[in-house]
Amino acid sequence: MTPDLRHLRVLVAEDEFYVANEISYWLEQAGVTIIGPTPTVKATLSSLSSVDDIQVAILDINLNGELIYPAADELLRRSIPLIFYSGYDSLDVPERFKRFARLSKCVSSSDLISAVFEQHLQSLSTLAPNYMDLAEPGIIGLLPGLRLGARRLVSDFRTADALVERTLERAIALAPMRFRGQPIDEWLHELMAMIHHESPHGPN
Repeated sequence: MTPDLRHLRVLVAEDEFYVANEISYWLEQAGVTIIGPTPTVKATLSSLSSVDDIQVAILDINLNGELIYPAADELLRRSIPLIFYSGYDSLDVPERFKRFARLSKCVSSSDLISAVFEQHLQSLSTLAPNYMDLAEPGIIGLLPGLRLGARRLVSDFRTADALVERTLERAIALAPMRFRGQPIDEWLHELMAMIHHESPHGPN
């Protein structure tokens, strides 16, 4: 099942015309709004200075002979997750970027879309409103419980995992409307039960 990335704004920095078009096509098919593609570091920095609500960035490491790291540093400063998408398999990235995803240009469209979805999920891992003082458990730590809950609702493992994925997609969209003080695990299980009730046999 392909993640639904509607309402997600993704910056694409890529200097190869056909590769940039391919990435944009894949993401737009998943519902993404593309910022760019930008073919140079200067153009990428310009986009960053004029657009405030970028949620994920896909960066070719080498743009027309110039390394993308100045733009990556700005994304790091803003806590925007990024994915290095490069044909240079042997090129090492600086230590400060080691935690970010790195994909070869040989990967499939589904691999790239999944990486975008996972990076965005990690950036929203608490799904907590700004006014909350206490940090909540991250989404990744709640996944085993969500999968168990899904398998109590549906017997097929694949359908259960699809239900968890749909729950997380809905949670991203509804995060600003979550009631203040409601535990995130309770909220997610309520969402999952509601989604299952809407479509008990999986998405149509």
